Amino acid sequence: MPRYKESERDQIKSETRQLLLQAAIEAFARDGFEKANINQISKAAGFAKGTIYNYFESKRDLMLALIHETANLHLEYITARVVQEDEAERRLMSFFESGWSVVAEYLPQLRILVNTLYGPDVEFKLELWQAYQPMHKLIREDIISLGIEQGVFRPVDINFTTALIMNLYLGIASHADDEGRIWLGSDQVADFVLSALRK
Repeated sequence: MPRYKESERDQIKSETRQLLLQAAIEAFARDGFEKANINQISKAAGFAKGTIYNYFESKRDLMLALIHETANLHLEYITARVVQEDEAERRLMSFFESGWSVVAEYLPQLRILVNTLYGPDVEFKLELWQAYQPMHKLIREDIISLGIEQGVFRPVDINFTTALIMNLYLGIASHADDEGRIWLGSDQVADFVLSALRK
């Protein structure tokens, strides 16, 4: 019986944490990190104003958790689709297709990350860079290196090319409209990158 109660308590804590994160997403996307009020975030999630401190030490801690949760979600979504493909060219196309889809589905989170990336907070930028290293690894090892091994991509500086692809992706995705639509099609961008990579 105590185990059941403990797992039920853990479930409630997990759900509460997610509700607080969702309220933070809305507040940070609407007001920006600096102007967002942590007590209003708690109230928007349906809890008393001090509740948030049971889960996050500060507003900064809340933002750091949001960065990592969004990066993990982003990576899982894209990786699951990319690795279904056997050919490097199809993987690259899938990277942009799924990237465009994740932007549309999680637009508020993307806006927060883009504002963080171009904002003044050095700690947040570093945390964002670290959180997205697995995405760099996906591009570097599971797309570019694979394409070179398969003989379809010419030999390139893999780290430099990975950084270019990541910056191209983030730069174009940051211009999504309020519906999450991106002005360039994922196939157009993939074709552009493939034309530079093909032998």
